[in-house]
Amino acid sequence: MAQYFQLKSKHPDAILLYRVGDFYETFSEDAVKTADILGIVLTKRNNGGNDIELAGFPYHSLDVYLPKLVRAGYRVAICEQLEKPSKEKKIVKRGVTDMVTPGLTIEDTILDRKFNNYLAAVHFTPKNEYGVAFLDISTGDFLVSEGDAATVEKLIDNFNPAEIIYSKFYQKQYQQTFHDRYYSYTLDEWVFSHDYGREKLLEKFSVSNLKGFGIEGMELGQIAAGAALHYLSSTQNEKLAHISRINRIQSEHFIWLDRFTVNNLELVKSNHESGKSLLQVLDKTVSPMGARLLRKWILLPLLSIEKIQARHDMVGFFTENQDELEQLEKWIKAIGDLERIASKLAMEKINPRELLQLKRGLEVIPLIIQNLQKVSNDALRMMSEKFLPCELLKVEIQQAISEDPPAVLIKGNVIREGYNEELDDLRNVIRNSKELLLDIQKKEAESTGISSLKIGFNNVFGYYLEVTNKYKDHDKIPETWVRKQTLSNAERYVSDDLKKLESKILTAEEKISEIEDKLYHELVVKANSYLDAIQQNAKSIGILDVILSFSKVAVKCNYCKPEIDDSYIIDIKGGRHPVIEQQLGIHESFIPNDVFMDNEDIQIMMITGPNMSGKSAVLRQTALIALMAQMGSFVPATKPEWESLIKFSPG
Repeated sequence: MAQYFQLKSKHPDAILLYRVGDFYETFSEDAVKTADILGIVLTKRNNGGNDIELAGFPYHSLDVYLPKLVRAGYRVAICEQLEKPSKEKKIVKRGVTDMVTPGLTIEDTILDRKFNNYLAAVHFTPKNEYGVAFLDISTGDFLVSEGDAATVEKLIDNFNPAEIIYSKFYQKQYQQTFHDRYYSYTLDEWVFSHDYGREKLLEKFSVSNLKGFGIEGMELGQIAAGAALHYLSSTQNEKLAHISRINRIQSEHFIWLDRFTVNNLELVKSNHESGKSLLQVLDKTVSPMGARLLRKWILLPLLSIEKIQARHDMVGFFTENQDELEQLEKWIKAIGDLERIASKLAMEKINPRELLQLKRGLEVIPLIIQNLQKVSNDALRMMSEKFLPCELLKVEIQQAISEDPPAVLIKGNVIREGYNEELDDLRNVIRNSKELLLDIQKKEAESTGISSLKIGFNNVFGYYLEVTNKYKDHDKIPETWVRKQTLSNAERYVSDDLKKLESKILTAEEKISEIEDKLYHELVVKANSYLDAIQQNAKSIGILDVILSFSKVAVKCNYCKPEIDDSYIIDIKGGRHPVIEQQLGIHESFIPNDVFMDNEDIQIMMITGPNMSGKSAVLRQTALIALMAQMGSFVPATKPEWESLIKFSPG
């Protein structure tokens, strides 16, 4: 308990899961909280003369119980036994090996595959100027921005972080701005200093300045980003090669939507239990990367006409080439969550099945490249150049990992037969130990002429050769045999061959585990050298998946390609509300509406009518059509004679 309380004192604000043999145990107040959240038995144990509350669960149930603790809003420190128990050691060495918080987790059982899991760091100043950074440790996304309170609040609401960290000094200001909308955690004030934050960034990216990332002059943003990195290092997250760059959120490139607009237009979530959001209508993605990217595109519509038109052209190509779409969709489905697999690889927390899935995903990349190279769309052909096949890595994994590995390395049979000679030999010993012992028995019986020779085993000296008294003084008993025991009717010996085989048999499982662990770790280290390429592939797959999703929706829902320019005209013919029309009954149809507005003649439209006649639906559908066009989607209209949606000017 002294060891427990010493470790607990370093993490007073976290529930400490303390590994004891085959169980994770919690004590005192942690036990009371854990038992209540998990619905497990709360008991007491007398440790050191005092009764103390205790609640625990088997170590193999961690995947079941950990998500419940984190979703309940608790930080969880996982304490493991760092050495094997032995008779000489009264208490094994233990240490916290992982800290899981709502904003810092890579656990599939906690994360939603369709959403990013951002940690946000906010730096407040007395002058109403803020720095903010967003970091998703599960994907490697690292973004930074700065601005006034309204700007930062919009960003926070759009990115919807799972956790916000900020300085203890600004608790009152935080509450005034964000209230209790997000899970939050405070850090010491010194963490939020420019010198410290900048130093953390320069050290992380091994650079002398931050000009290459476009954030050299963003002092407040640097402070927030540095605090995020500090938080990672203080929570046992140090292997972060997948966080290879930091990007400035370029607000001048996007339409910024506040949370009231996002909520009222129901862009990503419906306000009604049985309702649908625009995201649900447009999301026909087949990969987690695509699903996460689509949400970003919906919340960050573009302002660049050129980029918008490039997306429209790609969507248009697939609406006219459904066979190409279906083939690409089939390949993308097979890839899995390449982005989060890359993050687990970088953190060396990737399991054998995920490593095999990485290989399967990479096998599809050359097929996608070949397909895109043949198409008639320039943007898609250019996209094909961004994919990287990683051929050598595929071969390495294919040669090393078995066809059906377990989910956990310690279960064994991860490394493929034929990959390592020593490993194959030890496996052969375990599988064929009886046959190998019989071979020695047969060989020694033939060489000595003792036909009744037997091999036995006891716990005192292991395997032995037993010779009956009939052959007790037989001159053919080799001098190399060592007598170990005399019985009333027999003598027992050991030979060099028998002792070698015994050593192999008794230590084979432990050695197999050590060798597999070593070979697997070496493979993970090799795979890490391909990290940038894997992440680039994941990013490109996400973009392609969203384009395919837009194309599928356009064909299914009869959407049209909008025309965009930089005038002040909105011209919608036969516009329909994209969400409402998907919720109508079989025999119902949406009544389309035309909308025309410009800067000269029709700047204002007055819409009248009784309650429930569709006035607000027309307002919302006009906004939704405009946003859909600017995110790159086709739109629900019959005649896309669009002169413009918005004047594209910076800011």
